[in-house]
Amino acid sequence: MQSHKFSTENFEGTLVCSKCDEVFTKQFPLDLEGQTIEFRCPVCNSAGEADIPYKPVEEREELEEDLTELEQENMGALDENY
Repeated sequence: MQSHKFSTENFEGTLVCSKCDEVFTKQFPLDLEGQTIEFRCPVCNSAGEADIPYKPVEEREELEEDLTELEQENMGALDENY
């Protein structure tokens, strides 16, 4: 894995084929965070492996805070409707 970028729904990794050196990006679900994944090169079709990193602690804390705020806003909206 050459580089990576997290979003709220998925993870985008830049991978390099160990056989033909092709560089390509692929998206993975966040559920795979911290695991070793297998992939196929889109050019030569050879198999490879990559370690999906964990989201940095700062980003994880920010995401948890954002989710907490959204949950509180949604609960407030539900309370107003009932």
